[in-house]
Amino acid sequence: MPIFEAPAVYAWSTGITICTYMMEHLYLKDFLDFHTSDANIVPLSNPTSVYYIRRERADRQKVVNVFNGDGEKVYTIERKSPLNPVWSMYAFPSRRAVATIRAGFFLRAIDFHNKQGLQHRAITNESGLTTGRTRSFYLNDGAKYSWTRGSKFLEKIINPKGGDEEIHERLAKVKLMRQWKFDFEMVLDEAKIDREVALSTAFISMLTQWGFGDITETRGPTYIPKKTATITEEQEEENKAPAPAPVAAPVAAAATVPASESTPSNVTFVINSSEDSDVIIEGIPANKKSWTGCGKHIANVMENTSQDLWCSCRHIDDEFDTNFPPKAGTGKARSSVSSGTSL
Repeated sequence: MPIFEAPAVYAWSTGITICTYMMEHLYLKDFLDFHTSDANIVPLSNPTSVYYIRRERADRQKVVNVFNGDGEKVYTIERKSPLNPVWSMYAFPSRRAVATIRAGFFLRAIDFHNKQGLQHRAITNESGLTTGRTRSFYLNDGAKYSWTRGSKFLEKIINPKGGDEEIHERLAKVKLMRQWKFDFEMVLDEAKIDREVALSTAFISMLTQWGFGDITETRGPTYIPKKTATITEEQEEENKAPAPAPVAAPVAAAATVPASESTPSNVTFVINSSEDSDVIIEGIPANKKSWTGCGKHIANVMENTSQDLWCSCRHIDDEFDTNFPPKAGTGKARSSVSSGTSL
C-alpha cells in the first residue's frame, strides 16, 4: 500500500547508509560496483553543468531544492506528506511542472510533463554479475541508461551483453557533499543528457539506492569552467579578410569658368588624399594647376605639385590663403599670362 511505501523507503535508505559507512571504513566500497562485464568505458571528461540537491531546512521531509553552480535555486521537488511516496518537480520560480516522481519501495517511475514523446518511464532495479547493481530506464533513442550503485555514474549503455563490444558512456556523476545529510552534487554533460531527466532519475537513486554514508571529509564542489565564446574557422577567415576600401568623401563640383575667360578643352581631377575635401584641377594644354573644394586642405593638396606648374592668376579677394593659387574659376589672369591659361 502507498501509505507504507514512504516509511519503508526511509528505513531502506537508513540501512544503505549504514552499510555504505561500514564498507567505506573497511575499504570495500569498490565491491558495490563489482561486475564481470568487459564493456568499454567512455569517461565523463568534459561536464558542462553542476547542480546541488539539498533538503529545505524549514521542511526537510517534504521539500528538496535544486541549485545551479551560481547558487541560484532552479527547481523544487515537493510532496504533500512525509507518508506520500509521490513527489512533484517544479521549475523555480515559474512553478512550471516538470515531472511527477514516484520513489516507492515497490514501484519507481517518472511521468514527465511538457516533453515531446517522453512521458512515463519506469525505473527498474537490476543486479547481477555482469551488470552490477543499478537503477535503469530507457529514453526515446532506445538506449538503456543506468545509475550505478557505488560510483554514482549515469551511463548510457550501448549493445548490452555484447561482451567487448558493449559500451558504457558516462553522462553524469553524483557525489555526497556532507555525510549523514541529504546534500548531493551532480555534474553532467547537457549536450548528451537532458538535465531534468538526469535530476529526476538521480533523485530516485538518492532516496532508494545510495544513502548518506559516504566519507566526505575532504570533498568540495567540482570546478566547471565558464563557457567562453569560440571562434570558428569561418569566422577566423572573415577576420583575416582585408577591410573594404574607404569611400572617398564627396567633393564639390568645380566652379564653372566665366564665359569671358577661355576654358581649357580638357580638365583632369587629381585627388591627393581620400580624406581631403579639396582636389587639384589641371588645365590642358596649359598644364597649370589650381584647386577646388572647401578650402581647408589647400596645403595638403598642392604640396606635391611643383610651384612652376601652379596657376599664376591673382586672387580677387582674401577669403583663402594667398600663398597658393586662387580657387578654380575665381582668379583673374595677370597681364603677363594669356587668358587662355587662366582658371
